[in-house]
Amino acid sequence: MPRYEGGEDGIVVLKLASGYNVAVRVGRLAGSRVAGAPARAAAPAAPARPAPAQGLPSILLLSTGGTIASRIDYVTGAVTPALDAAGLAESVPELAGIARIEPRVAMSEHSENIEPSHWELIATAVRDGSAGHGGVIVAHGTDTMQHTASYLAFALAGLPVPVVLVGAQRSSDRPSSDAAENLAAAARLIASSPGPGVLVAMHEGSSDGRVSCHRATRVRKRHTSARGAFETVGGPPAFTVTRGGIEGPSGRRVGTPGTREPRIGVDARAALLKYHPGMDASAIDGLVERGCRALVLEGTGLGHVGRALYAPISRAVEAGALVMMCSQCGDGEVNMNVYESGRELQKLGVVPLRDMLSETALVKAMWALSQEATREGLERLMLENVASEMSP
Repeated sequence: MPRYEGGEDGIVVLKLASGYNVAVRVGRLAGSRVAGAPARAAAPAAPARPAPAQGLPSILLLSTGGTIASRIDYVTGAVTPALDAAGLAESVPELAGIARIEPRVAMSEHSENIEPSHWELIATAVRDGSAGHGGVIVAHGTDTMQHTASYLAFALAGLPVPVVLVGAQRSSDRPSSDAAENLAAAARLIASSPGPGVLVAMHEGSSDGRVSCHRATRVRKRHTSARGAFETVGGPPAFTVTRGGIEGPSGRRVGTPGTREPRIGVDARAALLKYHPGMDASAIDGLVERGCRALVLEGTGLGHVGRALYAPISRAVEAGALVMMCSQCGDGEVNMNVYESGRELQKLGVVPLRDMLSETALVKAMWALSQEATREGLERLMLENVASEMSP
């Protein structure tokens, strides 16, 4: 194999027949000899994509970039974009037996580069492209998938078809890639007519065979590299796609159709601050001075921050900003009525957001700011359970 940039001297990387690589430190061998390199075989022609059978549901596949649409560069060791929506569909022949796939490219970005303006672009592509389809698959990078998923859940509430975000922890050209199974699972779920709503479909664990489908506003990436990196916080996944079928609630609905028209918009004048001992109180003043209109505090326990932050919180509220509270804990609800500090913060104007995830609250605030012009209207919308972001 080509040597990695920045790799150590004396390391030889061999490609095994299984597709995995093994690194050998040559200096530890009694002796070594490079006999030569095998002739480079011509790349095999891509297999013809099988034609979908008649009568299958139609699914729109939107690609946005990310590991699922990437390949590894064995010189740099980096994963780089390589596939568009059509290439993704062709790389999973199994899809042709599940649905008629219409591939489209929305954008091509690793998810760490996705901005709130991109959420609008993706939401518009989903809304405008969903007509005539049984559902939409959005191929997306995993790092900020939960943010995009939450935005789509809010902005597209009322869309009559399901939207499933799908990604991969390993690029499509790696033997351990989870891309194909995640894509096929998303298609099978949509083909089963689960009802409207936005979901995230990713491997349940390290092994193949089970893909969890999480509610968009309750999902969190909990592991940096494992295939089973995503979890539903505070409950089980909405559905699990297995080789034997689909497991899920008897009601089989995530969203409610027809309650409202999609409302696409974003206003990024919101921020998320994680409280810690010794936190510089001027951070709040600085955000408000730069125009922040919605501030999500990630407090300790039941929803607390240190007394040193009370004055800047009060100034933020007086300046017209909506200050809200989520918890740093992985589970449970904010309850600011238990301790004196929580009651004092409520008197200052801090609004508790129950068990809403802090990342979801930030995204919801950016969406809600585009829908409501007043702090009172913003507070009402933040406390409305739009897309199952809070427990019933």
